[in-house]
Amino acid sequence: MTFTYTMAEFIDFRDQEACERVRRITRQEITRHHNPDFKIEVIDSRAELFAAFATDLVTHIKVALDEGRRFVCILPVGPVEQYPMAARMINKLRIPLHHVHTFNMDEYADEKGNTAPADWPGSFQRSMFVNFFDLIDQDLRPPLSQIHFPTGGVLDHYFELMQ
Repeated sequence: MTFTYTMAEFIDFRDQEACERVRRITRQEITRHHNPDFKIEVIDSRAELFAAFATDLVTHIKVALDEGRRFVCILPVGPVEQYPMAARMINKLRIPLHHVHTFNMDEYADEKGNTAPADWPGSFQRSMFVNFFDLIDQDLRPPLSQIHFPTGGVLDHYFELMQ
């Protein structure tokens, strides 16, 4: 049985042929491409995925520290299982994060664009502090001024803060 459809009107990219081509890429093909600087790895288990994410994040933080440079990253929120793992590694290895600047991807907002307060139980800010920043030993944490969220006061210039 076949099922045919067209892309929904609200979707910006509606090239049906391109989407079909991408859907046909096999597991083996997805890791092969022309850019040697871009590595794709297929990870099968959820636990392995979160461990790989945490290890990658901590590795990049440590390399930047060793090289004496600032580390700027964009952190996704949800799911968050990787963040307690990363916090444990940072604490165990005693890695100071004074050079780390985080830009978190999300925050809830109401219909008028007012973002949720950090103490609201569903807030992504709260989630990131509970699951990551507050789990890092206080003497190792990045300064609060280097932990950024896309809230109403900074949203219109959030990208410029990353520079």
